[in-house]
Amino acid sequence: CVYTSAWFGSVATVFLALLAVEISGSWNVGVIAGAMFSIMPAHIMRSVAGEYDNECVAVAAICSTFFFYLRSLRSPGAWPVGVLAGLSYAYMVAAWGGFIFVLNLIGIHAAFMVAIGRYSSSLYKAYTLFFVIGTFGAVQVPVVGWNPFKSMEQLGPLVVFIVYQILEFCDHLRRRAEKTKKPMTTREFVILRVKVFAACLVLLAGLVVLLWPTGYFGPISSRIRGLFVKHTKTGNPLVDSVAEHQPASDRAFFHYMHNACYLAFPGFVLCFFHRTPGAWFMILYALVAYHFSTKMSRLIIICGPIVSVLGGLVLGSVVDWALEAVFALLGEKEAEKPEAPKRSGGMGSIKRGIGRTFGPILVAEEWKDLQKFRRSASGRILQLAVALGIASFGYDKAWPMITEYVQHCDRNARGLSNPQIVFMHRMQNGQNAIIDDYLKAYEWLRDNTPEDSRVMAWWDYGYQITGVANRTTIADGNTWNHEHIATLGRCLTAPEQRAWNAIRHLADYVLVWAGGHGDDLAKSPHMARIGNSVFPDICGDDDPTCSKFGFYQGGEPTPMMAKSLLYKLHSHNIKPDVKANPKWFTEAHTSKHGLVRIFKVQNVSLESKEWVADPNNRVCDKPGSWYCVGQYPPALQPLIAKRKNFAQLEDFNRKGAEKSAYTKYIEKNQGQGV
Repeated sequence: CVYTSAWFGSVATVFLALLAVEISGSWNVGVIAGAMFSIMPAHIMRSVAGEYDNECVAVAAICSTFFFYLRSLRSPGAWPVGVLAGLSYAYMVAAWGGFIFVLNLIGIHAAFMVAIGRYSSSLYKAYTLFFVIGTFGAVQVPVVGWNPFKSMEQLGPLVVFIVYQILEFCDHLRRRAEKTKKPMTTREFVILRVKVFAACLVLLAGLVVLLWPTGYFGPISSRIRGLFVKHTKTGNPLVDSVAEHQPASDRAFFHYMHNACYLAFPGFVLCFFHRTPGAWFMILYALVAYHFSTKMSRLIIICGPIVSVLGGLVLGSVVDWALEAVFALLGEKEAEKPEAPKRSGGMGSIKRGIGRTFGPILVAEEWKDLQKFRRSASGRILQLAVALGIASFGYDKAWPMITEYVQHCDRNARGLSNPQIVFMHRMQNGQNAIIDDYLKAYEWLRDNTPEDSRVMAWWDYGYQITGVANRTTIADGNTWNHEHIATLGRCLTAPEQRAWNAIRHLADYVLVWAGGHGDDLAKSPHMARIGNSVFPDICGDDDPTCSKFGFYQGGEPTPMMAKSLLYKLHSHNIKPDVKANPKWFTEAHTSKHGLVRIFKVQNVSLESKEWVADPNNRVCDKPGSWYCVGQYPPALQPLIAKRKNFAQLEDFNRKGAEKSAYTKYIEKNQGQGV
């Protein structure tokens, strides 16, 4: 799996180049956009070899889905390519939760095409194929299920799909009438559309009224909601604890895209001159990606493709413009663009009416004369002279910026290629040393613990424990269950004996990061807040931010912190009078520099361990499925019964619904009520 991300990164680059070609019709644009994207930090941060994550697969799926969708719109006969767009989207759904972005962007584009009068039967077929095949594939993914028909985040494209069916039904009636001796007039067609839409609107409204009280429609998740609010806190302590969920700064944009950022706006403007379905798609993509990435820095990854395409459009257009003059002087004629068939009775009619009224004002005769001059021999010679001047200027001014961009990308690539669990550090004596505490600790787990050992650690290290130590971890970055993460937070922040009472039924070892530099004590306030959102007895409703779980100004721990299991394991035999009780936890391994500490859980409940390991006690969505949510052993049921359902997807959307103290605190501070 080391090279998986690099392979998918290469696939993403190829589809990105094809996407740029599809939008511009120029291979020069495609080559330049692909070259920019292939080394851009916004791309390689998830595609460098060894950096495997869901996103490395997802970016390739994003680029391929967008390419196939736009390819299906190239000409009236290209709509069958929508099948590939649907299949690619289904793969995207299985790869990453960011499929919401892909689905909604295509839905917005399809709706926009109707709004500007560019609807056609080929567009209908392409979008319908994409939506039907993509949605059919999406519902096969267990964690998605029937959400495309229930989740508020996915209902928009469904509405667009329904509107498209209505539009095509009306067009079908008009085409049938044209075969008779009484074809519909424009007025009759408009009246037909109004009647059909009104009837369908009444039916849909009635359906919503019937289903809404039943809770059929799922609300907007906290992550998605956070993309549309002004503040930086969502009210979900788990989401708020992740640095990548915070807004992106200007510095972050420049770091991940560097000088390519300067080309994005000119490329954005150029799209308005192309006015093809692909160009309109890029305009919408740019607006959506920029807005979302300013809300969540993690989403800078979706800016990489659009910035590369826009940058390639600028540079490639300059090259094309220069070559056009050369080829024209050599006698090559300019290709004529086919005119799309005109439709009546819709937005196209309205747009043409506006054009007839304001066209003479907006497009002066002088502009038409200038276009005629450009096509003449004198105009071509002047164009070539200007192109040579631009090339000379670009070599002097732009080449240093290109070189700087390449060097910046190379530095980032080298930094990203370094292992995250082994790093160089300058010691107090001035010498450099390789710190491999994390790697050695995981290797110790692998070599010195039974293969069926379970390791409790904060979810941040779950993938590393699984991948390097080859041991089962209680939670990792793919743990979707908020309540489970909160249970883990309770175990680590609870007093030692209370923590042991639960941990002995869940794990054989407890691993903590120590030694400062973002260790578990630095993360502990988040652990307490997340736990308190489900177990209010941890900090109490009167302390939603868990300020009592921390340190005083002088560095002394608060009473709650001093009693916690996390503090005891972190500072065991390091700070005076701080020691884990050997009846419950014994030190098994401490890394060379004290960055990782591993403790063995005493008197582990073998009954609970065997119960959890029994396949019959797993709750799967279907027999033999990979998606099994699991169950807690019966001995933990009294603790689990104390949990409150945080309603991660519901607490912001249902008025009157019970909310955690932290959620109420955030809403109050942001002026949204108590």
